[in-house]
Amino acid sequence: MKMHIKPQALTTSLEIAAKFTLHVHCCSDDEQNLTITWDVEEALEVRPTSITINGCNETSISVEVSSSQQGQFIIRPIIISTDPVKDNDRLFVLLKVAKYRPLIIISMLIGWTYTVCWTIGDYFQAWTSYRRKSVVGLSFDFLYLNIVGNCCYATFNVVLFSSAFIEEEYFRRHPFGLNPVVANDVGYAVHAVFGNLVLIVQCCIYQSGGNVISTAVKLLISGYIMMVSVFCIVTVEQQMHWLDFLYILSYVKLSTNLIKYIPQVFMNYQRKSTEGFAISNRLLDMAGGVLSLTQMVLNGWNYGKNIEAFVLELVHTMTGNPSLEVRITFVTTAIKESQNKSTPRSKTRVVVVGASAHNVSLSFLPQSVVLTFGETGSFTIEANGYASSSFDLQLYWPEHEAIQTASNQTIPFKMGWNNHTVPLLIEPIKQGRFIVQPSIEPPGAVDHTRLFLLIKVAMYKPLMIISLLVGWAYTACWSAGYYPQIWLNYRRKSVVGLSFDFLYINIVGHVSYVLFNAFLYWNSFIEEEYYRRHPFGLNPVIGNDIGFAVHAVFGTGFTIFQCRIYETGGNSVSKPAKGIIAVYLTIVIATMSCAWFNVMHWLDFLYVLSYIKLSTTMIKYFPQAYMNYRRKSTEGFEIMNRLLDLAGGLFSILQMVINAWNFDDWNSIGGDPVKFGLGVFSILFDLVFMFQHYILYR
Repeated sequence: MKMHIKPQALTTSLEIAAKFTLHVHCCSDDEQNLTITWDVEEALEVRPTSITINGCNETSISVEVSSSQQGQFIIRPIIISTDPVKDNDRLFVLLKVAKYRPLIIISMLIGWTYTVCWTIGDYFQAWTSYRRKSVVGLSFDFLYLNIVGNCCYATFNVVLFSSAFIEEEYFRRHPFGLNPVVANDVGYAVHAVFGNLVLIVQCCIYQSGGNVISTAVKLLISGYIMMVSVFCIVTVEQQMHWLDFLYILSYVKLSTNLIKYIPQVFMNYQRKSTEGFAISNRLLDMAGGVLSLTQMVLNGWNYGKNIEAFVLELVHTMTGNPSLEVRITFVTTAIKESQNKSTPRSKTRVVVVGASAHNVSLSFLPQSVVLTFGETGSFTIEANGYASSSFDLQLYWPEHEAIQTASNQTIPFKMGWNNHTVPLLIEPIKQGRFIVQPSIEPPGAVDHTRLFLLIKVAMYKPLMIISLLVGWAYTACWSAGYYPQIWLNYRRKSVVGLSFDFLYINIVGHVSYVLFNAFLYWNSFIEEEYYRRHPFGLNPVIGNDIGFAVHAVFGTGFTIFQCRIYETGGNSVSKPAKGIIAVYLTIVIATMSCAWFNVMHWLDFLYVLSYIKLSTTMIKYFPQAYMNYRRKSTEGFEIMNRLLDLAGGLFSILQMVINAWNFDDWNSIGGDPVKFGLGVFSILFDLVFMFQHYILYR
């Protein structure tokens, strides 16, 4: 016997019943009896509350559900049977409950309106070019970046929508998720590619005025193609799943959306004119964007979303996805993923009663906490899963010199479905960083490999706040450090005095750092290997690290772009720097090949990238210092960049000292001498540059 539910997504309003159908299919002539009840929240009412099926009959049962509370809910059946029920992993209903039903209709109309606005926008530009028989004023860079992003986006939608193999992997990672791509998304994405192709064909047959694709954009597109090719080969060799490859394509789409408008704006600025560029296109795009934001605000209020869901949905809008249903589904899965990343937990499944083993999961929320003396830490032990019989799970905490627990915990499990929490209080009695893991009885009832708490105890709470402020201060200094040089280059329309060796070695390090952070943060295969090597470690990469690294690539990359368009004075990348970069690329290709053929783990390959980042930090300053010495001048080299870097380095060391004293953890400084040494090394070079600028060559 197997079962499925249709539809799996329902939308309704308060106190208004929605219906779905439970289909039961008989696979054999054997008699089978089962009872179905529902695992729902208190705000929901499901009718009938219990369903009994006797014998082997093809049955379709209509079920009504209503809610007294707005929001989004998962409805799951609990199946009581003596024999297995096939295909039961996807037995759930996603219910969205709005406050007012008319607002659902208004939201749908707004969705179709902004989809039309975004869809017809390209035709105004095509009509303008046709009427003028000229594409002068239209940036080729904009068009080609746009079609790269749209081709990736169309591939993402078509493949995820049509491939059952990839859809199955998506469902495995998101047990209560629906396919995020609907037919409307496929049509919209394919049409976007068609619209771009029409414009590009016009660029080939109409007068262009000598307009061509810039070298910088050619290099950027080549980088995209190379990156996609590498990941495609890695996927073909089964080193990563095809779903992860599709995610790479979606990131390419997102990045092209962030940069594609810059060339057109720059062309308009250079020509001091927008002739040839259809402003109606942008007006429709703006109207679509405003309507999209209006729809998000309307749905946020109507469905009772929190600010976190709204922000996630706003980020997703940047990919240009016009489907309201996809947006809502994406927000749901994204929130669940963020929770799962901070607190590892087992997946909840529909369970067949009568099994001999327990399917129980325990997790701590939060898993990491910072406390001070006189402050009691409050944790929650979340217990989920199915128990085949009633039993008590005992948690025994070891005696620890630094912390005290209120008592050992007894977590009762009743026969059937369990979903409850148990509070836990911990009082610190000593500074430091501690890992505490309880022992469990009966053993084997739950996998407790990752069942531990990471507790950091500080002396004074005000110092924690000061440390946080200092951390934001040095992050701001390091992030802002790129812009004084960019502004100086723009003001002078020249990059004379700026070392190209410094820039190109620097961007190699930053790109390596981005790859290290992104893969360790998002790739579950690599994260699992990290946990295997560090059983009591948490993922060392957080979202801020990725943002900081990507911003560093952007700042350095934009400066390199300026080197392509402004006066250089004959400056270029030296042969030694080219040799160093070639060595780095050789190391990357060699270690990637080793990881590819399972000679080494992909985590070790990421460590190699991190070592490249460290080594570039050690050598990148020498070319600029030597150029200043050879020219006997620092003109063209913005000293404010170094001042901000120096301030950031000093703030970073100050934070390390504050934390070491406050947490009595001086190993945090001496335990990572490479990182500390590189920070001091950067500060020393900042002082060298200041000495050159203010004393030697003032």
